[in-house]
Amino acid sequence: MIGSSHDAKPMEFLLEWVRRRLGRDSVEPHTSLTALGLDSVKAAELLTLLEDRFGTEISVEDVYGDMSIADLADAVVRQADTAPDFVTPAAEPLVAPSKRSGTIEFGLFFFASDARHSDTDRYRLLLDSARFADAHGFKSIWVPERHFHTFGGLYPNPAVLGAALAATTRQVRIRAGSVVLPLHNPVRVAEDWSVVDNLSHGRVDVAFATGWNPDDFVLGRDNYRTRVDVTRSGMDTVQRLWRGESVSLPNGVGETRSVRIFPQPVQADLPTWVTCSGSVERFEMAGELGANVLTALLFQDIDELAEKLTAYRKARARHGHDADGGTVSVMLHTFVAPTQDQVRQTVRGPFRSYLEDSVDLWRRGLPALDSLDDRSRNKVLDFAFERYYRTNGLFGTPDSALSTVERLREAGANEIACLIDFGIPESAVLAGLESLAILGDKAREM
Repeated sequence: MIGSSHDAKPMEFLLEWVRRRLGRDSVEPHTSLTALGLDSVKAAELLTLLEDRFGTEISVEDVYGDMSIADLADAVVRQADTAPDFVTPAAEPLVAPSKRSGTIEFGLFFFASDARHSDTDRYRLLLDSARFADAHGFKSIWVPERHFHTFGGLYPNPAVLGAALAATTRQVRIRAGSVVLPLHNPVRVAEDWSVVDNLSHGRVDVAFATGWNPDDFVLGRDNYRTRVDVTRSGMDTVQRLWRGESVSLPNGVGETRSVRIFPQPVQADLPTWVTCSGSVERFEMAGELGANVLTALLFQDIDELAEKLTAYRKARARHGHDADGGTVSVMLHTFVAPTQDQVRQTVRGPFRSYLEDSVDLWRRGLPALDSLDDRSRNKVLDFAFERYYRTNGLFGTPDSALSTVERLREAGANEIACLIDFGIPESAVLAGLESLAILGDKAREM
């Protein structure tokens, strides 16, 4: 029993560790460690300490299964007494989604981690998936902008790939997710996407991002420190040009000229999103501008997202926009298959490698993975995988994944942008689209 003299030392040690490492003045022993703020790096540290100090091996899966300090102390005692292995707490039963009006759409999102792949047909998965999406009622195809790194490096120019998608699809929306506007002349952005709008007969949408990586700004060196303001002004310029207005700009000899873009877009207005990586300020900026939101569960959970979407709606109302208007698109790493075992077996290895490659995921105050020893590094990646697999991704069967879809809808999302190209074999990705389409049908019936 927890609280006996036999387990006092493990309990005291764990309570002190949580106070010190998680910055908690007081700790309730039965609160889950994840709720106390346990992240991937600290989880690796804790599990290593338990092995070294008490000889207790606890899996990342168990820790992420809502284990508390009391549970850990109990596991230490039971393993020391050679009792049966700790059993992972049973998962909560799937609660049937509540019926409510409105549907949530599904799109496909691309952000491959391996731009060095030697395959000469690097964009086959993108094009094959787009054709499937076009034929099976998916709302959109999202293509990002990334530079100078294997992670995402297949996609340096979403407009170029957008043109290819326009020629191979008929129904699905073609979306930039995102154009990093401070890296470009907004006039050229408007021109490029007007071409894609014409090729697609008016199926273009664009998300705009401020950018964050200083290295990307070799393409726009003078804009890094003012990138938020440059994004605001650039969005205004793109929209004005899109509507057929002219803008005045200096030419090569410093004389002011009035310019407009050709060809004229098919759509009278360009549907725009603001990419919101996590800060509430960016959500409020999207609301102020009356733009849609593109976000993800990289640095936030669904409850945090709901709070930020409330701020987004309030900002829309303050600035004269319909508070209930606007589309919220949430990117989720996704794989759906007929059985849970099939999903986990297919996803674990590739997604763990994907996380290791994704430098951006570790940049916010966390030590570089390269600075950790192999054991700690593996535990960090194991914990990160469990977090995404259980709560921050869309992994499961068409039935089990419905609960995540409903939670997102209740939080205020209108669309799930399913990131599918994270290292799973292409044949498995394409097969998984069949199950994802079934999930989409079930979600529309909720």
